[in-house]
Amino acid sequence: MRTFSDLEKTLVRKMIELDDRSCSLNVLGNIINSFNGHTGLPEFCYIELKSESDVFIQVESHALEKNGMDWVRGIDNDISKKLLTVVALFQYLEDEKLAYFTGDLGIKNLGVKCDSAEYTRCEFLDDDLKPLIFKYSRKKIFVSETLRLLATNGFKTDEELRHEAEIVSMGKQLNITRWALGLTVLGLIISIMIPTLTISSVELKNIELVNSRPALAAIENQLQKMNDNDNSRNAMIERIESAILSLQESIDRASSILPESHNNKMQTPADDDD
Repeated sequence: MRTFSDLEKTLVRKMIELDDRSCSLNVLGNIINSFNGHTGLPEFCYIELKSESDVFIQVESHALEKNGMDWVRGIDNDISKKLLTVVALFQYLEDEKLAYFTGDLGIKNLGVKCDSAEYTRCEFLDDDLKPLIFKYSRKKIFVSETLRLLATNGFKTDEELRHEAEIVSMGKQLNITRWALGLTVLGLIISIMIPTLTISSVELKNIELVNSRPALAAIENQLQKMNDNDNSRNAMIERIESAILSLQESIDRASSILPESHNNKMQTPADDDD
C-alpha cells in the first residue's frame, strides 16, 4: 500500500466524515465545497459537467474583466492540480477496493454556482482529465472498513506499523540488557572486593596476634610478681602500664604495616614472571 499526501489524507478524512453523517450525500462536490481555499475550487468559478468530453471551467464575467486572463490561467492551473490529485486518489482507492463509487447521480456542476451571476466559459482542462472528472463527480462514495482503519492508524501501512512495533520491542530489550549488564558489572566488582577485604582482615588479626604476644607475656609475668611480693605492688603497676602502652604501639604498627603487606602480595605474580 502506497503512502498518502497531506491533501489526500484530508480528502479521505472528509469522505469518512460524510459517510458517517446521516442524510448526507458523499460525493466529490460536497467534499470539495466543504473546504475554503485548501482543497476547494477558487472563488468566482465552478466546473460544468455536460458530458465525458465536455467538461469546462465557468468563471464569473465581472471577476474575469477585473483580473484578466493571467488570473484565469492561474485558476486553471490550481483547479487542474487539485482535480488531478482527486481523480488519481479515487482511482487508487477503487482499484484497491478501499472505497466504492456507484451509480450515476446526474450532477451537472462541480463547485458552487451563483444563479444571479453571469459566467464565461474557459476551455483550459486537459482532454484526458475531463472524462475522469465527469465520472467521479457523479458517483456516490462508500468507504470500506479497511480505509477507516487506515485513517485511524494515521495512514500508516501494515509494514510501517510492524516496523514501529519492532523498534519499540528493541528499545525495551535494550533497556533490559543495560540493566543486566549493570548488575553483572556490580557483581564482578563485589566478587573482586570481598576476597581482598577478607584477606586484609585475616592479615590484620595475625599481625596483631604476633606483635601482642610479648606484651601479653610481660603483663602476665608482672601480675605473678605482684602476687609474690605485695611491697613492690606500686612498681608493678607502673610496669603493667608500660606493658599496655607497648601493646598499643604494637597494634598501631600492625595497622600501618597492612597496606604495605597487601601491596606486596599484589606485586608477587609480576616478580615471579621476571
